[in-house]
Amino acid sequence: MAFILLFQNIFSMLTLKFDWFDNLVSNKPLLLMDGETILYKNLKATHLSEDDLMAKLREANIIEMSEVKAVIMETTGDISVLHTDKLKTVDDKLLKKVRT
Repeated sequence: MAFILLFQNIFSMLTLKFDWFDNLVSNKPLLLMDGETILYKNLKATHLSEDDLMAKLREANIIEMSEVKAVIMETTGDISVLHTDKLKTVDDKLLKKVRT
C-alpha cells in the first residue's frame, strides 16, 4: 500500500512540474465537431460512430445542427456539447488545450 501511495505522489509531482511528462502520460480533450462540421478522423480515433454523436446531440437538446458550436471528447470520456441558438462564438478559454 505504501508503494502505491509513493508512486502516486511521484507521478503527480512529475505531471505538475514537467509539461513534457504531462503531455506524455495525460489525455487531452479532443474536438469531435467544429460548428456543424463533423471531424470524422477524430470520431474514428475515439471509436465513436456518427450515430453515437447524434445521440449525444439529442441528449443536449440540439434541434438544428446550426446550434452546435463545438463537441468535445473530454479526458474523462464524457462528451461535452457547446451550443446556443444565438450567433455567438465559443470563448477561446473553453477550447484551451483541446486537440483538433
